[in-house]
Amino acid sequence: MSIRVTHGGSILGIVPGFKYDLSEHHGAENLMHCFQCGSCTSDCPVAQRVKEFRPREIARLAFFGLKDVLFSDDTLWLCSQCYTCYERCPEDVKLTEVITVLRRMAVKEGHLPNAFKTLVETIGNKGRIYEITEFEDEIRENMGLPKLPDINLEEVKTVLKTTGLDKLIDLNLEED
Repeated sequence: MSIRVTHGGSILGIVPGFKYDLSEHHGAENLMHCFQCGSCTSDCPVAQRVKEFRPREIARLAFFGLKDVLFSDDTLWLCSQCYTCYERCPEDVKLTEVITVLRRMAVKEGHLPNAFKTLVETIGNKGRIYEITEFEDEIRENMGLPKLPDINLEEVKTVLKTTGLDKLIDLNLEED
């Protein structure tokens, strides 16, 4: 059962009990202790630079069960995991850990920013974040650095398949 409310002109679902489900995960146990003081947001280095990122807002959305809002955009993925919010919280909410749990839940439901999917797909198809060309090898040689070792792509793909990451985020791995 979900309750529908409007937010910014669109209809969103409230998931009753979401905060209880969330608080059962290690690290998120104290979510309901948050009284919205704003300490987490005031010292957050990301919030100081990115207007849309507000740790306090993430806690509030989670508390009110607005899972669709949390999972529908990339805000969760802006957290740098610096633990400043955790250190400043007078109620020991551990918001960094709450965000980590929310990220895991989002991925399990198929919500992952395209940039991350592209990154993992590139690793699965190239063995690295980006392909090392002759140009990069030449630069490394000019700097006195050794040539990078070859990557066993089958091992990389095996890891992605064994962990289930390939199916979890619907990776498009090239066949050899």
